[in-house]
Amino acid sequence: MVRQLEENEDLLISKILRALKDRGATNAGDIVNLTGLPRYYVLAAFQVLHELGYVELIYSKGSHKVYRISNKGTEFLENSYSQEVQREKAEAES
Repeated sequence: MVRQLEENEDLLISKILRALKDRGATNAGDIVNLTGLPRYYVLAAFQVLHELGYVELIYSKGSHKVYRISNKGTEFLENSYSQEVQREKAEAES
């Protein structure tokens, strides 16, 4: 069950990073609209992703913040995609 929760978290984080990569520089509200995730989740995810170096804060005025994906975030997406493909292959072979 813990593994399933971790996989779900990875999928949600990947969903946010993919939307950010596709959109370029954007704010949390745009990501909420693109992904359908709750605003509180996206805001919290941006804070954590920024602290971990997966996204870069490029503009901040008051509560309005604009982020873009970092190189580290792009690498995470590439690794995440590779793992997803490997998992699907293993399931297909079973």
